[in-house]
Amino acid sequence: MKLHHKKIFPVFIVTILLAGLTFVVSAEEVTWVEQPLLAWEEATLKAFDKNDYDKVIDLAKEQQNDPNDNAPLFLYFSHAQKYYLEKNRASAIYYKQQYNMMTNRLSGSNLAVLTRLVAMPQTSWNQKINDKFLDAAFTKDGNEQYLGAVLYYLTGLNPVVAKAAINGLRSILQRKRQIVMNGGTLSHDDRVWMSDERLLKLLVRKTGESVNPMAGFMSKLPAFARQKAVGGAPACLALIEDPALQLLQEAATMGNANAASTIQLIHDARGARLARYPGSTWYSATGR
Repeated sequence: MKLHHKKIFPVFIVTILLAGLTFVVSAEEVTWVEQPLLAWEEATLKAFDKNDYDKVIDLAKEQQNDPNDNAPLFLYFSHAQKYYLEKNRASAIYYKQQYNMMTNRLSGSNLAVLTRLVAMPQTSWNQKINDKFLDAAFTKDGNEQYLGAVLYYLTGLNPVVAKAAINGLRSILQRKRQIVMNGGTLSHDDRVWMSDERLLKLLVRKTGESVNPMAGFMSKLPAFARQKAVGGAPACLALIEDPALQLLQEAATMGNANAASTIQLIHDARGARLARYPGSTWYSATGR
């Protein structure tokens, strides 16, 4: 019996260690995938795609279990369509009265439905509000739990959604940067995803997708003005800082017109950090 226990005990320890290792590895990974749609959300999107807005309204009103808080989103977009297409007076009132409330309640939980609604051709007349809704959902405080979805939308074919996703990523990175600038240290998981080569290559590529008219004048601007003048992927890379430098230097030699100005932004960020915390690193104010 004792011999039997001796054999089982090492196996038990190994099993526990492997389970712990699996947890650590899975905790470090960020899966670039959007939040899955619920069955009722899929059915309601199909009705919306067929322009059956009354059915969409009925389906949304019937929802007793709406964990993603998408029923109000469906109601708003359906009334917007009825206002635009049918000149429905009640829908016009709803559309105008509910705008601020809808904007304030949007969050990362709405992204899977919202990104589909704004991509439908029939909602293109409302692009200004579509953009504001996307920006509100992507930049909401607490969206870090939807980081995988934000990264997923960065690679999407819809340029409006991808642009909003960049803004969402920037808002997450700003909060991470503030941890360091307030004297803290980023978690191991944060350091892993922020320095992930796939993410860095994507952001570097995005810096070269358009010509920034400010790029040629960046060196003549003071650092605070450079920070305010540039957004998008360059701003994200400046918030990540050091891990992006080598890729940007390589991109600059290959004709990326905005790489040099992005490198300058990173040097600005690095200088501000070191001025406050000498000996610090991009991920830690204490350098540890």
